[in-house]
Amino acid sequence: MIWHLVSDTACDLYTLEGGNDQMDFATIPFTIRIGEKEYIDREDIQIPEMIAANEDHSETAQTACPSPGDWREKFSAPGPVIAFTISSALSGSYNSACAAKAMLQDEDPDKQIAVIDSKATGPEQAMLVWKARDMILAGRSFDEIERELNAAAERIHTSFALASYHNLIRNGRVSRLKGFIAGHLGFWGIGIGDENGEIAIRGKARGSRSMIRFLTEELQKVGLAGSLIVISHCMNEKDALALKEALLQAFPGVTVLVQPTRGLDSFYAERSGLIVGY
Repeated sequence: MIWHLVSDTACDLYTLEGGNDQMDFATIPFTIRIGEKEYIDREDIQIPEMIAANEDHSETAQTACPSPGDWREKFSAPGPVIAFTISSALSGSYNSACAAKAMLQDEDPDKQIAVIDSKATGPEQAMLVWKARDMILAGRSFDEIERELNAAAERIHTSFALASYHNLIRNGRVSRLKGFIAGHLGFWGIGIGDENGEIAIRGKARGSRSMIRFLTEELQKVGLAGSLIVISHCMNEKDALALKEALLQAFPGVTVLVQPTRGLDSFYAERSGLIVGY
């Protein structure tokens, strides 16, 4: 029996290592439209070009989530399916996946499909995919895996350090009043994904050193859900690695992984943005 792990591209993963022959992994792309140009969040997306185009474009860019048909195509393969989506408070991706699940289970009530609302994006979503892989390899049942993943989505936290909230504000993901602190005079806006999967502003920091200190203190205050921290960055490996070193000192014994953002998270994190799952 082959398990199928499917995620929208907000997970920032392209492949899944260590699944052996027990599972496969696929991602379903978001689409980003900037002016007349459409960027599909596939492996060949040119993120620097997309970021530059967005910075030069005065009108509001748009994003589109995967359709129910996109999800249904991936769900149709024989075997159990576990799907992962960006927070349902930020996108319609979760609703699309649930619609695809309902369509298939109308035809085959025994088809096992779990749709996991990550209540976050990027690193947290990736951590849930890896947790599913590990539980499958450990021989856990479908019901156990679904239950544990939903519980983990409640435990894992997400924090952001963004040099600009421009796209989040223009697309209604965070209010203009709360978002104005970032993108001015070298300030970083520090935010979190709250218990509802929405974006809340924690404060601001001026300069990278202050931002790294603020984020480290935020993680210490909130506490870790486990021994893994994941940092996604938009074209800012330097600060991501500096944050990694600070977190390794603050939390001895943890593992800290660093990965680049894919297209959707690059669009919303914008140039230099960091997203941390813990």
